[in-house]
Amino acid sequence: MLNTERLERAQARMREQGIDAYMVLTHDDYVYFFGEDRYQPRAIIPKSGPPIVVTFRGEEDEVRQNLGTDRVRIFGSVGQQIKDVVESMRALMGEGQRLTVGMQMGFFTPHFLVSLFQKANPYADVVDIAPVMDELRMVKDPAEVALIQKAADIAQLGMTVATQHLKPGVQECDVATEVEYAMRKAGGQGTAVPVFVNSGIRSAWLHGTATDKAIQAGDLVVINLVPRYQGYCANMCRTFVVGEPDAQQQKMFDIFVQAQQAAVSAMKPGVKNRALDEAAHAVFEANGFGEHYVFGTSHGIGLLFEETPMPTIHPPHGQVALKAGMTLTAGHSVFAIPGYGGVRVEDTYHLTESGPVALTHFPKQLALPS
Repeated sequence: MLNTERLERAQARMREQGIDAYMVLTHDDYVYFFGEDRYQPRAIIPKSGPPIVVTFRGEEDEVRQNLGTDRVRIFGSVGQQIKDVVESMRALMGEGQRLTVGMQMGFFTPHFLVSLFQKANPYADVVDIAPVMDELRMVKDPAEVALIQKAADIAQLGMTVATQHLKPGVQECDVATEVEYAMRKAGGQGTAVPVFVNSGIRSAWLHGTATDKAIQAGDLVVINLVPRYQGYCANMCRTFVVGEPDAQQQKMFDIFVQAQQAAVSAMKPGVKNRALDEAAHAVFEANGFGEHYVFGTSHGIGLLFEETPMPTIHPPHGQVALKAGMTLTAGHSVFAIPGYGGVRVEDTYHLTESGPVALTHFPKQLALPS
């Protein structure tokens, strides 16, 4: 169902920013406004009045019923869809005027669509919609937090399954397959990023994968899970040793967990995101590993696996002040020693007026559960 309260807040910000219309091309903002998803979501949100959903004729009845709106334009081909968008945009434009049209400029906006839109609508100036949407989406309402908690519960199940399959000789991809299957069976709707099962020297990778590499006894194994539930994500990462941890592995793990806890302790309304990095970095420095710290220990999470603030991608986001109602991770960056391996422990938190509340709860221990 169309969320009119979110729509009206977005439109008020659009008018403040001088944006005439928002061309929605991504799943996350489509879900945010309409409470459902489409394989190729398309909608136009004018600065005033009801939105226009552009959809395929075979989906018309369902869209009208789900959204409770008659503002649905139907297309039977890609060409017709482009024509519908052009006609809708022209209807918003006054005589001799240009339109300022917002689009999301992020992970999942296809550049070819932006280019195609600009060619079909030469009277439109395309701008980033972030000044409108970032502020709205940073703070989650209770319904959103409940969906993120459900995703966190699914991640917990997935991590349990992962530990049951971590054995010498098992391929990384086999562990990932079992985890994905279990999370799907539990109601998960895929993952926002591929399941990481990084073993041995690959545990030092900044990002992850799951290959046909066989896990060896003594390997550090970094497992990162970001399941989706009804569009919303939760992030949980753990590191294990297949067998008995050695002294160096345990030291790295203990330092990382201590640094993560320092970041969580700094997570308060009103502080800037960079304060979490400063707290975590201080732990690395105190233990003689300051050069191995990777800044960006915390980022926002919700309808995207990383959303504002995301300082690893946009360093200025370190200046973003945290607010009650935000959902954030802590422990995002890997502690990697080249030629040896890496450790990472990450959890998802809901920030309240009295501090952070953990949404993920899997034990933090390097040895595999018995």
